[in-house]
Amino acid sequence: MAGREPLQLLLLGPFSLRRGLQPIGSLPRKAQALLAYLALHRGRSFSRGHLANLLWGDRGSEQARRSLRQCLMSVRSALVTPVGDVLIINGDQVMLPGDDSVDVDVTRFSALGGSGKRDELRAASELYRDEFLAGMQIAAEPFADWIEVERRRLSAMMSDVLYRLAVAEAGADSIELAIKTAGRLIDLDPLREDAHRLLMQLLATAGRRGAALKQFEACVDVLRRDLGVEPEAETTQLADAIRRGGRGVAMPAVRGSAAEPAQIMRDRVAAAGTDKARSVVLDLPDKPSIAVLPFGNLSDDTGQDYFADGIVEDMSIALGRIPWLFVIASSATSLYRGRTLDVRQVGAELGVRYVLRGSIRRADGRMRIVAQLTDAMSGAHIWADRFEGNIDNVFDIQDRVTAQVAAMIAPAVYAVEMERARRKPSERLTVYDLYLQALRRFRTNLGENREALRLLRKAIDLDPGYGAAYGLAARCYQMQKVFGWLPPNDAELLAEGPRLARLAIDIGKADSEALWMAGHVLAYVTGELDHGLALIDKSLTLNPSSASAWISSSFVRSYLPGEMETALAHFDRAQRLNPLDSMHHIHWTAAGEAYFVAGRYEEASTAADNTLKEMPTYPPGLRMKVSSCGMLGRIAEAQVYVRRLLTVNPGVTVALQRVYWEKPLQRCPQALEAHLEGLRRAGLPEE
Repeated sequence: MAGREPLQLLLLGPFSLRRGLQPIGSLPRKAQALLAYLALHRGRSFSRGHLANLLWGDRGSEQARRSLRQCLMSVRSALVTPVGDVLIINGDQVMLPGDDSVDVDVTRFSALGGSGKRDELRAASELYRDEFLAGMQIAAEPFADWIEVERRRLSAMMSDVLYRLAVAEAGADSIELAIKTAGRLIDLDPLREDAHRLLMQLLATAGRRGAALKQFEACVDVLRRDLGVEPEAETTQLADAIRRGGRGVAMPAVRGSAAEPAQIMRDRVAAAGTDKARSVVLDLPDKPSIAVLPFGNLSDDTGQDYFADGIVEDMSIALGRIPWLFVIASSATSLYRGRTLDVRQVGAELGVRYVLRGSIRRADGRMRIVAQLTDAMSGAHIWADRFEGNIDNVFDIQDRVTAQVAAMIAPAVYAVEMERARRKPSERLTVYDLYLQALRRFRTNLGENREALRLLRKAIDLDPGYGAAYGLAARCYQMQKVFGWLPPNDAELLAEGPRLARLAIDIGKADSEALWMAGHVLAYVTGELDHGLALIDKSLTLNPSSASAWISSSFVRSYLPGEMETALAHFDRAQRLNPLDSMHHIHWTAAGEAYFVAGRYEEASTAADNTLKEMPTYPPGLRMKVSSCGMLGRIAEAQVYVRRLLTVNPGVTVALQRVYWEKPLQRCPQALEAHLEGLRRAGLPEE
């Protein structure tokens, strides 16, 4: 029967709600927005006040709540099924459950897009009909900010899906399919110069030399128009090879080269024939390095140069707050204003591995800012995005863009750097390489955790003043407790973790990374909640764009009575700053703990579901699921997760969990007892 077919919510493109193939009657625009917001946060409940502010932030609170009630009535009636309501409204709280009652295309797209299989990448690409909620414009600022972040996140994911799919299709000798996919990628992300090169290569391989050269011309045009720059040397050289009749062009790897940087730079400078004054090549610093080049002013008004300069200055300052990143002063990069640029040449001259460039355009009362991050070693595209807003909020745009760019660049660079360090021979590892190798290992298993500690001790021996190394070493001991690899009362864990955290504080007084790591360890392992929170707050003062520090703040505040709303707000901040973080299962654990401490076990259970969807064996997620289901009286469900937990942590008992929680939950004894009672009801062994 049609009435029993699943509800389908399509958000990748114009909003559509259907049952099977039958559309459900049209919803008002803000009801669509509300349903979309709840669908992307399935399993998480929101207060009516939060939702009213989200969609009617510009109205008085009473009027906003009346509008919300009407909206909820529309959504609820649209989601009625033969077995009852899908939308859960419990007093002040509203939630769309995390079960399969509604099939959301964004959820399937995210799952398929993370695959390496060609068929699944193709399926993901077919789900993406257009940008997220295409055509929807709602002026209320909280919602407008949220939809902008989601559009960028999903567009970036789609760009990555299409690139990998085109390479996979070419590798399977499906050249024509690969050409179509690469063309779609360029339509989506026209500033991806590596995508233009990929399409040129594919067209040349197919014997369509004229089309390949026409694509080169299109690449030149878009780079000049939107970024005010010339194509990279690799792109120009590829075009020259195609003009000479070259067809056998190798398909690119998905990631850039890990070759030795200094020599590559010297070779490129020599090949470019630069004059003697500019031929000096600087060695790269021991940590990742970046230059923010002058942004092009593509407006007709040259008086807007000051704004472009202000953006560059603010971005340089924001990136400079990231302690592991070496940032070239904006006064040094100003020399490149108005010059035709090859990013690899710039990297060689400034001694940096990464280059951020972009443009601003002001027209018709709107401001558009484009930013692009490139690997100066390989010329590979890493990240690009657009930001838009009304000119009357120009300084708000500047602040928002600066914070967002800094937050997005940090994890993008981290990912590239960890892969580079992984491939580097052990005899050439720097202190920062050792740190990165430890970062890859410390939460994998006990053996890798101990290897991470060995690498960090080596890094500390080489540079005793590297505060973040002490912080990460302390986190290694914290992870031994979190994952249950060692009993929570293990003597070395309790002694070494806090000792290293205190060294991180003493040595890294101005290192934001060292401070939040040390603060989290002290709060979690020794129960120093006030001290730990003060350290995390100081870290956020030093670097307000750190998603990791925000989620640590969320965790520690979740251990405190009456702090649920603040903990969840900081959870939201972390999610927004880094929507592509691969560690979202950890974030959801913070949200789950905040709900559990507040006695909201249903929401805690759903947060645990979100954690376990991303990492089914994550012990904190399993423990949360068992405790919350136990407290809800869902014993059969709880026992399923008890069996899983005992498979992952065979020695776990109620008594050991008391030791585990008694320090962080010392101010919430009722939450501690609820954790233990839930485990007990579910059948976890007492001793």
